[in-house]
Amino acid sequence: MDTFELSQLQEAIVRSAVDAIIVIDQRGLMCFFSPSAEQLFGYSAAECVGQNVHMLMPEPFHSEHDNYLANYVEAGKTAKIIGIGRDVQGKRKDGSIFPMHLSVGEAKAGAKRYFVGICHDLTAYQASVTAHLSLRSMQDALLEAAVDGIISIDEWGIVQSFNRGAELLFGYHKQEVIGKNISMLMTSAHAEMHDGYLHNYKTSGKAQIIGIGRDVQAQRKDGSVFPMHLSVGESRTEQGRLFVGVCHDLSEFKAVLQRLISAEQRYRDIVQNQKEFICRLSKNSRLTFVNNAFCRQLNQQLFQMLGISILEFIHADERHSVEALLEQLRQAEKSATVSLSVRMLGPNNNVHWVDWTFSNLAGSAESADEIQGVGIDITEQVKAKNHAKFLTNFDTLTGLLNREGLAEQFNRRQDPLQPYAILFIDCHRFRLINEKYGHEFGDLMLIEAAHRLQSVLPEEALACRLGADDYIVLLPVTERSSLLPFMHYLVEKCAEPYWLANEKISPSICVGGSIYPDDATELHVLIRQAEAAMFEAKQQRLLLRLYHEDIHNALTRQLEIEQGLRRALEQDLLSLVLQPKYHLQTQQLIGYEALLRWYDPELGTIAPDVFVAIAETVNLGKQLDRWVLKNVLRQIRLWQLAGLQPLPVAVNITAKHFSDPALYDYIASKLSLLELSPACLQLEITEGVAMEHSPTIQENLNAFRSAGIKIAIDDFGTGYSSLSYLTALPIDYIKIDRIFVQQLDKENNLGLVKAMLAMAQAIGVAVIAEGIETAEQQNMLLALGCEFGQGYFYAKPTGLPDIEQQLRQAKAQREK
Repeated sequence: MDTFELSQLQEAIVRSAVDAIIVIDQRGLMCFFSPSAEQLFGYSAAECVGQNVHMLMPEPFHSEHDNYLANYVEAGKTAKIIGIGRDVQGKRKDGSIFPMHLSVGEAKAGAKRYFVGICHDLTAYQASVTAHLSLRSMQDALLEAAVDGIISIDEWGIVQSFNRGAELLFGYHKQEVIGKNISMLMTSAHAEMHDGYLHNYKTSGKAQIIGIGRDVQAQRKDGSVFPMHLSVGESRTEQGRLFVGVCHDLSEFKAVLQRLISAEQRYRDIVQNQKEFICRLSKNSRLTFVNNAFCRQLNQQLFQMLGISILEFIHADERHSVEALLEQLRQAEKSATVSLSVRMLGPNNNVHWVDWTFSNLAGSAESADEIQGVGIDITEQVKAKNHAKFLTNFDTLTGLLNREGLAEQFNRRQDPLQPYAILFIDCHRFRLINEKYGHEFGDLMLIEAAHRLQSVLPEEALACRLGADDYIVLLPVTERSSLLPFMHYLVEKCAEPYWLANEKISPSICVGGSIYPDDATELHVLIRQAEAAMFEAKQQRLLLRLYHEDIHNALTRQLEIEQGLRRALEQDLLSLVLQPKYHLQTQQLIGYEALLRWYDPELGTIAPDVFVAIAETVNLGKQLDRWVLKNVLRQIRLWQLAGLQPLPVAVNITAKHFSDPALYDYIASKLSLLELSPACLQLEITEGVAMEHSPTIQENLNAFRSAGIKIAIDDFGTGYSSLSYLTALPIDYIKIDRIFVQQLDKENNLGLVKAMLAMAQAIGVAVIAEGIETAEQQNMLLALGCEFGQGYFYAKPTGLPDIEQQLRQAKAQREK
């Protein structure tokens, strides 16, 4: 390579230059590589001197450089870069490409030609240009996206820019405005003065709008004038001063403001006419605002209430708690609300319950110390609630406690160790009084009985009406020896004659008692014990009885039977027998009565009259009836499928179940499911059920009669039938109770049976005599006109397998 030398001054200048300086010969080989070039390209001078300069160029310049240089040096063709300079790309030692400005000059030293390149790094410059363009693009986008109109003018008032928001606001296209005086957007009054304002500002520097903003009137292209808020800022540029205005349309705001002004009075009217009480309280709880409803409630004029403490209108018993709550509300740092119900004093000190909601106004600078209250008069609700509580705990007819109320008072007694007597009081045959005189007179008797009861009880005693004619007394016992005398006195007072419908009625009273805590500690157990003692007294025809060990044993036995019966129903441990019924004259079998039997491995055989009575007491009667109905109908269906012809089977229905509205639908659905005729089933009810004036019982009787299911009144003669009512019942049979049949040899019983048969004949129903055990009884009944009978004389109750065998024998005889 040719030797390339610089003078000492030139070398100093070159080495101190910021831009990179590279010298190449006419073959493209580098002769000089300045320190700035080393920093720019990442090579040392030693690595570059003597190497082709195209090593510093990326493609395609790398491959084409030598041809360009040869064409210029050897062929004399024109060079695009020498003496001009242009933006190109360089390539560093690490391979990275960067933008640079290259200026090339040619120098001759004798016969040798050299080319000097000056390289200026454009990386930072291009980044700056890109950022500037991006910022300018963003600014333009923001201006165009702005909802408000943005307009710039020069210092002579000529519009320089007009964004999309301004176009929409004023109705002009930007081309119509740019280059025109801004006064074209103003009303005539403002337009005439605008240029003067602008001139004054430029000369004096005092602005009325720049940097401040104000509401002005503007004019659209169509000539309409609208309110506008104008904010103006000043910008100094190389081209001079610019003023940028932001125009915000106030049309909607002004309209809303006007509506608010109109609405303020409307809202004031609304507040004044609210039924709720609305008030404001100062920091010392004095009224600073009250609405009309609050004034009317307190019967005060507005001027009389303002400045008065609200505590003066609150019941004295509650003022302290209300004052404390209001103070607590004032101390709250954040918005808070409290709700409370208080008694307020109205005119003549009459009390009203008001449900208040008080809120502090912590977020309001003008009302920071005030409290706002909204109240609702809940006097009627409180009365209704108290009445509901009365209904929950008290008997509505007599005013005495009901069962729930008695339990609540018993649990709230002050001294749990205080002995109490629990007295169960029953009025015999009270239902007959209702039947004879009507429920209205019966209710009067119950009320009078309650008054008598309360009149003889000490103040600390509690009285409760438990049921229709049952009362309970909770009596503190101080002397055990005085309990029985008091019970006698109680019976005597309650049994005194009553006058109803101008008639003197002397009820029969029976009382049973138990002792707390001697007999039990739970109220429901004590009541059950007292009731058991009452039943024993009634059975023994006594006036009163205290609970004792024998009664305890009977109750225990009852509980065992109850639990065993539940188990028997769940596990299907009951069984059925059928007792045949015959025509007395022909001795022909006419049907059966289904009887329930129960044997328990632990309790043994339980008599039906015992477990059925207990079932009715503990609400198991319905389950027993449905068990019998289900099994009887299923057995009849099985016999029919086997080609046998069973006769109708009668099923006894317990008292409560026959008053169930769902009974008819249950039986009808079973008959339909098993495809059985209603004639295969008969129902038997007690005389007491038939005599009840229950719409549901009457509906059931009519429904069964219409469906073809016959009804019999069982144990006839043991109750207290009303002949007039009996004639209206849709029944088919009456069954004379066995106690009359078995004592037909006695004149009195014979006369009663004759009367029953005559009554049945008069009302057109058939008679079935129960409990026939001898031929003599059969003959006497036949002679008296009795048509049907059943009893041991004909057949004992028979199991289903034996009945099936009889049916098969009857079938075989028919087929002979």
